[in-house]
Amino acid sequence: MLKLEDVLKTKTIFIALALLALQAPALRAQSLPGPVAEDAEQDCGLTISGKVLDHDTREPLIGATIYLPELDRATMSDAYGNYHFHQICRGAYTLQVKYLGYEEEQFAVRLTASATRDLQLHASPRQLRTVEVTGEHLREQAQTQQSISGRELEQTRGLALAETLKGIAGVTTLQTGPTISKPVIHGLHSNRVLLLNNGVRQEGQQWGAEHAPEIDPFIASEMKVIKGAAGVRYGADAIGGVVLVEPKALPTSPGVRGDLYLLGSTNNRQMATSATVEGNFEKLPPLSWRLQGTLRKAGNAKTPDYYLENTGLREQNFSAALGYNKEKYGAELFYSRFSTELGVLRESHIGSVQDLMYAIERGRPSNADNAGFTYAIDRPYQDVQHDLFKAKGFWQLGEAGKLEFVYGWQRNLRQEYDMRRRVSQAPTLELTLNTHTAEATFEHKPLGNLTGLVGISTIYQKNTYRYSDFLPYFTGTTAGIFATETWRKNRLQLEAGLRYDYKHLLVKKLENNRELIKPEYEFSNLSGTLAAMYDVGYHLTFGLSATSAWRAPGANELFSEGVHHSAAAYESGNPNLKSEQAYNLEFSVDYFSNPRLNGTLSLYHNYIRDYIYLRPLPEPVLTIRGAFPAFEYTQANATLSGIDLSWDYRLATGLLLESKTSLLYARNLDTDDYLIYMPANRFDNSLRYEFSSGNGGKLTDTYLSVGGVYVAKQRRTPEKTEQDFAPAPDGYFLLQAEAGTTIHFGKQPIEVGITGNNLLNTAYRDYLNKQRYYADELGRMLLLRVRIPFDFSNMNK
Repeated sequence: MLKLEDVLKTKTIFIALALLALQAPALRAQSLPGPVAEDAEQDCGLTISGKVLDHDTREPLIGATIYLPELDRATMSDAYGNYHFHQICRGAYTLQVKYLGYEEEQFAVRLTASATRDLQLHASPRQLRTVEVTGEHLREQAQTQQSISGRELEQTRGLALAETLKGIAGVTTLQTGPTISKPVIHGLHSNRVLLLNNGVRQEGQQWGAEHAPEIDPFIASEMKVIKGAAGVRYGADAIGGVVLVEPKALPTSPGVRGDLYLLGSTNNRQMATSATVEGNFEKLPPLSWRLQGTLRKAGNAKTPDYYLENTGLREQNFSAALGYNKEKYGAELFYSRFSTELGVLRESHIGSVQDLMYAIERGRPSNADNAGFTYAIDRPYQDVQHDLFKAKGFWQLGEAGKLEFVYGWQRNLRQEYDMRRRVSQAPTLELTLNTHTAEATFEHKPLGNLTGLVGISTIYQKNTYRYSDFLPYFTGTTAGIFATETWRKNRLQLEAGLRYDYKHLLVKKLENNRELIKPEYEFSNLSGTLAAMYDVGYHLTFGLSATSAWRAPGANELFSEGVHHSAAAYESGNPNLKSEQAYNLEFSVDYFSNPRLNGTLSLYHNYIRDYIYLRPLPEPVLTIRGAFPAFEYTQANATLSGIDLSWDYRLATGLLLESKTSLLYARNLDTDDYLIYMPANRFDNSLRYEFSSGNGGKLTDTYLSVGGVYVAKQRRTPEKTEQDFAPAPDGYFLLQAEAGTTIHFGKQPIEVGITGNNLLNTAYRDYLNKQRYYADELGRMLLLRVRIPFDFSNMNK
C-alpha cells in the first residue's frame, strides 16, 4: 500500500508536468519571431481575435489554450475569455482549442483582413464534470455577485430555496419553523429582495415573513445572488439584492437525456424525488424541449428533545419548456406549477399575550411530551399554488445588435387555515394575485470599448381576497425605462446606468366594515449606478460601486388590518407611508486563479431613507378570538453596514480549507438605536478532501468534508424602544459533515452523497426564526442523495 504522502507527491509531480505541457506551446510562441512574408506585397499585419465561450451558457472560458499549427504559435484566453494573434499573413489557418472539461475542437479560418471569431466549446461528457477551479471567473460587473452551481448546488438538493442560498456569505434565512424560510441578503428580505425565476420576476404574497418563495430549486442549474441595491437593471424594489434562479440552457445536440434524483432524510423522514427529461430533434435541430417534476413529503420535525407537532409538508411541482433557436432568431415557452401544503407549529397560535409569556417561560411547547411523528397536516397550515408562464423571443439585428422580449403571467393562490374548527373546512384567509410582466431590451453591438443595453418594462397586478379582508383588493401598474453601459479597456472596466419607474396603486377597502373607500397612490423615482473595476494583475482585482434603488410601500404596509393568521399576530398598516430610498456603497477585492489561495472580500454601507418595518406595540389587541401580539408599520432612516469574506486555501493536493464570514451592523437613526430582527454574525468553516480516482476505477469524484457553523448571539437589539417579546437567544455551534462519490456500473454513473447537519444534536434557537419563542430548532439530521443521469442518445454507441 502506498502511503498518503507518497500519493500526494506523485499527484503533485503529475499535475506539474501536465501544466508544463499545456504551457509549452505558449512558451515556444514567445521565442518565435513573427512570420516572414514570401511576397513583399503580402499583408502580414493582420489580427485574429475573439472570445472562448461555453457553447450552452455563453460564459467566457478563462485559461483555454488556442494553438495555430500553421505558425506553431499559441496563446491562452485571458480573464474575460479573450484571445488574440497579431502579425498574421493572409491565408487559411486552423485554430485548435483545448480546455479542461470540454471537447478539443478545431475551427477553420480564412483571413483576408483582420477578423473577430468567437470559439464555442462543448462540455465533454467523458471529463470529470465535478472538477471546479475556484476563483477562475472574473465577474462581469463591479457589484458583488456570487453563485452556486455544479457540485456545490448538487449537494444542496432536497433543501428549500433559502436554505440552498445559505452557502453564500452575506445570505441568511428568515424562518417560521422548520418548513418555511426565505432568503435574507445583508439584513433585507421579502419585498426588498427580487427573485427572478427563469428570467421572470417572481410575484406572490412575498411581503409576509412566513411566506416562502414558490420556486422549486430542482429546476436550477445555477443560483446567482447580486448583493446590494440593483434597481437599474431589475427595477424598483431591488434594495437588498437579486436572486437569479437559472435553469440550464435547452439542449442543442440530438438525443434524449436527463436526471433522476432520489432523496431521503432522517428527523422529519422526508422522502423526495425529482426527474428531468430533455431532448433535441435530430431532424429539426433548432427545436428542443424539457419536462421536469418534483414530489416531496415530510412529517413532524424533531428537536433534540421532542417532536414539533404539525410541522410536515407536502409538495408537488411540474415544469415544461419548449425552445426554437436559430442563429439570428429564436423563441422559448416555459410553464411551471408549484403546489405545497405547509404545516405550522400549533403552539405558535397562542391567542393571547399571556399565553405567549407562559410559552416563553416554559421553554418548550405545551404538548411536547405527547407529540410524536406523523405525516398528517392539520390546522394551522398553508396551502399555496403558484402558476408561471413565460414567453421569450430574440432577434439578432445584424450589425445593430440584439432585440429580446420576455412576457410573464403568474397566478398566486394562498389559503391560510387557523386553529378554528369549521364545518365547511374553508380557509380563514384566501388571497389571489394575478401578475402580468413584460420587458423588451435592445443590446447594441460593441461600439469600440463600449457595450450596453436599453429597455422598457411593465407590471400589472390585481389582488382579490375571500373570507377575510386582512389585505384589501388592489390593482397596481408599474412602468420603467432603463439604460446601462459598460466601458472596458485593458484592465479597467467602468459601468453606469440609469432607470426611471412609475407606479400607480388603486386600493378598494371597506372602512369599519361599512364604507367603501378607493384611495389612489402614485409613486415615481430614479435608480442609478456608477461602478469601476480594475485588474491590477497578479490575480488581484478591485471593485467600487455606488448604487441606488427605491421601493414604494406595498398594499399590506398601507392598509393591512387584522389578525395575520400564519404569523398569529395583529398587524396594522399605515396609509401615510412614503417610498423607501436606498443608497449603497461597496468596495470589493477579488484574489482569484491562484493555485492555493483564492477569496473575495466586500465592505458595504447601505443607507435607507424612510425604511419601513413592523414595530411591536406594548399592548395586545383584543379580538373576538382573543388577544394577539400587535404590530404596526412605521418608518425610520436606517443604515446597514457589514463585511462579507469568502476564501479557500489548498493545503495539499486534494485538501481544501474553506471559510465564510458575514458581519452586519444595523442602526435606526431616528431612535439612535439598533434595528430589530437583523442577522447575527456568522462564521462557516470546513475542511474538504478529494480522493484520487485512479485509472478505470469504479469510484470517482470521491470526497469527504467536515466543518462547522458558528452563529454568535445577536447582541445588537433595540435597547431604548421597540422591545422584543423575548431576549435574543444564545449563540450556537453546529457540526456538519458530508461525503459523496460516483459509482460506475459499466457506462452508467450513479452519484451518491450523504450530508449530516447538527451532528452533535445541539439544542439551540435562531434569532431570525419567528417560532423561537416557543420551540428549539431541528436536531440531528442525515440527508441521503442519489442522482442517476441518463442519456438515451448514447445507448447504441
